[in-house]
Amino acid sequence: MASFHPTRREIVLVLILTTLMCFILQFDLSLKFTDSKGSDSLLGFKVGFGNRYENEWDNKRIPSTAGSSSDDPDVGAKTAKIAGMSEAKVKWDDKGGNTMTTVLGHAPGWTIFDQIYLFNGTWYIVTDNPSSVPLLRLMVSTGNEIWNDEESIKGREPTEKDMRIIFPSEAKRLWGNSASLVSGATFLVNDPPQFLDHYYHFAAELLVGLWRTYASLDPTINAQGVTHLPSPSRMMMPHTPAGKWNDYAKMNSFLSRAIFPSMSYEYQNDFLDRADTARAFMLERVVFADRAAAFRGPEFGKTWRTASEAVTLAASKYWWSPIRKNLIEFVGGSNGDLDLAGDVGLGIGLDAEPDVDLIALEEEEGALEEEKEEMLEKMRKEKQAKMGKPVITYVSRQEWGRRMLLKEGHESLVKELKELEKKYNWEVNIVSMDKLSRDEQIRLSARTTVMMGVHGNGLTHLLWMNNQNPRSTVIEFFYPGGFAEDYEFTSRALGIRHYGIWDDQAFTAPDTPQVAYPEGFQGNEIPLNGKVVADLIVQRLLVEKPEKAQRETTTELEYAE
Repeated sequence: MASFHPTRREIVLVLILTTLMCFILQFDLSLKFTDSKGSDSLLGFKVGFGNRYENEWDNKRIPSTAGSSSDDPDVGAKTAKIAGMSEAKVKWDDKGGNTMTTVLGHAPGWTIFDQIYLFNGTWYIVTDNPSSVPLLRLMVSTGNEIWNDEESIKGREPTEKDMRIIFPSEAKRLWGNSASLVSGATFLVNDPPQFLDHYYHFAAELLVGLWRTYASLDPTINAQGVTHLPSPSRMMMPHTPAGKWNDYAKMNSFLSRAIFPSMSYEYQNDFLDRADTARAFMLERVVFADRAAAFRGPEFGKTWRTASEAVTLAASKYWWSPIRKNLIEFVGGSNGDLDLAGDVGLGIGLDAEPDVDLIALEEEEGALEEEKEEMLEKMRKEKQAKMGKPVITYVSRQEWGRRMLLKEGHESLVKELKELEKKYNWEVNIVSMDKLSRDEQIRLSARTTVMMGVHGNGLTHLLWMNNQNPRSTVIEFFYPGGFAEDYEFTSRALGIRHYGIWDDQAFTAPDTPQVAYPEGFQGNEIPLNGKVVADLIVQRLLVEKPEKAQRETTTELEYAE
């Protein structure tokens, strides 16, 4: 029989086919047998369709240090998958290692848990090192209404019904070797509805605090609002009946569904239904917010704002960008409104001081009026062409019936703003926000460079201003001697300059007064010198050297000692 002598071509073909077969078999096996993290395949992919919780505790975890952010590149991916029907239960071995709860981040009132358990309406932290867990009273309360009498304060202290720390052996005794999996990230609001039905408290405290806490897990959030964090899967409100968290204009639900369109909601009855099953649920990741617990933190004592505790957690300087981006896209804002890193109003990047001080030039003695006016006009046009047209928005409360300017103060301000519009060709808007649709309110706020008004709910819209524009400014009018931190703190948290006005006196951080509510604070006779406000606007837009565009918001929040 003649011997077979393969040609070089046939040998090459056999080698190619063999290599392809190896690739196919390896990829197929990796789908079937990968571990919880996914195994590296020859193709360079990680595929993780196995049991995500098998040996999970053996992997590197993130320390629960307040003020730190995660250095784990998988921190967002851990909750990015949707549990399949075969993953309804989380199971562990007799050693109970996989029952462990991890605290990923914590500040008083704001805590991130991985693998926290809910059983009979009580939260369970399972750990073999209880001393590593923050004090319960700094994470949770009873959820009772918040009043300042001694009995109410004591009534908010947590009990074993609210949250417990247990060893894995106790978890095994209570639940055996499994619990039902609730996958994805959960925003847990452990507050009564007392403050939730108010736009400021919901948006500028709860939403700001929740997102700042969650965003601490992703230090890579960029100016365009791109983040590795999965959208939260649900918001749970154990103490709030359905509908009781919405403000009268339904702005709260509007924001939530605009920013987090995939998020579902569970209310008091839903929470009780889970408890009624008498079964344990393991929640994959929970951002746990508790207003009363935040009251016990040091930062709250300085600002009286619960979100001030959350802002101590380290985060990207662009941490707020994903929220603003999603909302502005939802309301159909223009590209200019959405330009998170570009020039809006007077724009970023104008780091040089103006060549000429306009105010000084206008006051210069001996200059011929005609020559001076021509020079000023030329300078204005050149500056306007470089910097774009700023937008000034006065949020008027004159038809609100409470906390209003004196008639002459309002008229003085309107007159001065109209003069600025005429002189500098700036856009000036004098609006009652309740007369605009929600879309119009947000679009206008997104375009606004300088927002002003009497202390009140309308200033909450500063949340949607471009906080990356170094000229962005909030000017708040108070009854002389009165001061509240609400919008001053919120502005600083976002990196926006805030000024308070007492008639003809302006102040800004770090030289802010003590919080005070004197007689007249809530009244309708708040005095205001419109010329002082107009001069401040000119100073911010034309005279002051723009602040550094990429500001560290954490540093901005530090008051000078």
